[in-house]
Amino acid sequence: MPVRADAGYILGMAKIVVKFGGSNLKTSADLHRSAEVAKAYRRPLVIVVSAFSGVTDSLARALEEAVVSLDSVSAFIAKLEASHREALRDHVSDARELAEVDRGLSDTLNLLDRLLKGVHYIGSIPEYVRDSVLSYGERLSAPVVAAVLRAAGVNAREATPETLGLLTDGVFGNASADITACAASVAKGLEGDHTSVVPGFYGMAPNGRTTIFGRGGSDYTAAVIARCIGAGSLDLWKDVDGFLSCDPRVSPDSHTIPYLSYDEAAELSYFGAKILHPRTVEPLEGDGIPIRVMNVEKFDGRIEPFTVVGPPALGDGRKAGGHADQVVKSIASTEDIAIVRLEGPGVGSRPGILARVTGRLDAAGVNISSVITAQTCINLLFKRADLLPALAALKSEANPGVLAVTPVENLALVAAVGEGIRENCGVAALVIGAVSDAGIGVLLTQAGAGPTAVYLVVRREDRELSVRAVHDACFP
Repeated sequence: MPVRADAGYILGMAKIVVKFGGSNLKTSADLHRSAEVAKAYRRPLVIVVSAFSGVTDSLARALEEAVVSLDSVSAFIAKLEASHREALRDHVSDARELAEVDRGLSDTLNLLDRLLKGVHYIGSIPEYVRDSVLSYGERLSAPVVAAVLRAAGVNAREATPETLGLLTDGVFGNASADITACAASVAKGLEGDHTSVVPGFYGMAPNGRTTIFGRGGSDYTAAVIARCIGAGSLDLWKDVDGFLSCDPRVSPDSHTIPYLSYDEAAELSYFGAKILHPRTVEPLEGDGIPIRVMNVEKFDGRIEPFTVVGPPALGDGRKAGGHADQVVKSIASTEDIAIVRLEGPGVGSRPGILARVTGRLDAAGVNISSVITAQTCINLLFKRADLLPALAALKSEANPGVLAVTPVENLALVAAVGEGIRENCGVAALVIGAVSDAGIGVLLTQAGAGPTAVYLVVRREDRELSVRAVHDACFP
């Protein structure tokens, strides 16, 4: 059931940041519903939008195709133009408005066309070009959404990261916002009694180049803006009933979680829950700005969150230290995991090995998700896409004391998340025991690394059975 909109906190007169993702922008009907949602707030908003559904993936494919085919560029641009202009004409009838937005779309598409043709002529994709091209889904969706809102009677204006001065650290592919440097300019740019529509997913490096916040990064954009303006809340409109105790496709008896702490939400996102970008809570926690998760599929004219993420004062009063099946909030899982094992006698205690390994991986731009060590083995956990670059970096030079560098694939990670897990000695036993009782072998486990999560690694084919077993044990 949804949480009452006034549950335990006051939004006050501060603007609310509302984020519409790709699930809100699939069809013409979705655009209409998003406009109705915005109107239901009955106040000026800051609306952060993702690209239309599927567009970011199509931009990534277009980049690869442009390297080998110039004809593919023109066909792709024409397809993008048609889809966005069709969406515009389904909702906007004013001729002057149509002409103005059409001109803007043409200018944006011309710039994208030049970038893709440049990729073809140089025969490669520089990282700064990749980030710029991938940002065009949001650059195209924002003016269309703003026009649809105006046609619905909302006083809406587009505000881009360029005009707001939304600065990043300049890291391509996975940038972080420089909130200290840009908070004042962002807040000033979003003042006024109108609704601002901001393209998410990207910001501007100090040298003016486009840098993206990683896939799903529009959530992070919205959180950064919420922090900059001191928002009353960050409202995320999704197509699910907030955070659930488990993926309902795996365990049909999963239920909605009315409240999560910032740490719980961050861990669930990190371990595979797709509700939030894993870094969404970072900008908000210090100022106690709540995240409210809505289900757009169940919008009935009211603004009612299904899950609220925020400070303890917003929660349900649950304390750490109770029974294990009362501490766990949710079970998350992911198959996006691979392991490299460094094996040899004494590798776990030999000075300098881990420092050399992590330095080499850092130089190669490879992120380590986790490290689990023993006397004779160091286990490095990565995203699956990072496995081959990690192996190349680790095998590029000999490591004294390391006799074998072995990849392990076809894995899944299952995590139980909840405040108080580290203080409750029964949780790890409950989780591992549930999987063991189901006849599943545990390849690795980690408990106590963080205060809110315990996780284990199993074979990929055992993921769903493991999740169901742990869910049944934690929610009897």
